[in-house]
Parts: sequence; structure tokens; C-alpha cells
Amino acid sequence: MSEEELVNYVQGALPRLSIENLNSIGEAVWQLRQAKQEEARTNARQTIEQELLRSGLSLRDLFPELLPQPGRKRGEGGPVLPKYRGPNNEIWSGRGHEPKWLQALLAEGRNKEEFLIARDVG
Repeated sequence: MSEEELVNYVQGALPRLSIENLNSIGEAVWQLRQAKQEEARTNARQTIEQELLRSGLSLRDLFPELLPQPGRKRGEGGPVLPKYRGPNNEIWSGRGHEPKWLQALLAEGRNKEEFLIARDVG
């Protein structure tokens, strides 16, 4: 029986099955599909890796826009200068959660702007 004939047979039989059997078949189909996709990924990866080795190329050569540059993390643009300095020389960039030292000072009634680091402009 060809694959096409088999598909037609299964599709014709499905409406005659109970919900429990449809659920059982659905789970089996899902697991088999996952296994076949993983096998296809593995085979494709091995084929690509072998071809790259033969040609002396790398994935970065083929798809530079998809891979991060070596030594850099995604979105990394260099160090962020501190924006606030505490009384004990604690620093904070102003990004993320307020540090505990600043939270404590604000709880005492101090103003966040007191701790801004002055920058020379020009």
C-alpha cells in the first residue's frame, strides 16, 4: 500500500473512532512527529557541518546577520557610565532596580537628584 493510499485509509477511518481512541492516536502522532523532526534536524545539521568542513567555510561566513559577533553579547554597546554616586562612593547607572543604598537614602527623605553625577558638557 502506498503512503497516499495509507493516508486516505486512515482519514476515512478516523471519523469512526471514539474520542478516547482519537486522543490516544493524537498523542502517538504527536510523539512520532517530534521524534521525526528531531531526526530531520540532526541529519540536516550533520550534512551542513560536513559540507562546511569540506568547503572551509563557517556558519558565520554564510549567515553573519544571524550570529552574534565573537566577544560581544547581543545588545552590548559598551560600558554604561554611572549616573548616581552615593555618599560612600557607591555608583549606579540609573538602569534597573534602584540599589539598596539609594532606597535607604530616599526612605530618609533625601532627593534622588542630590546624587546625580555632574557631567561636563561641551
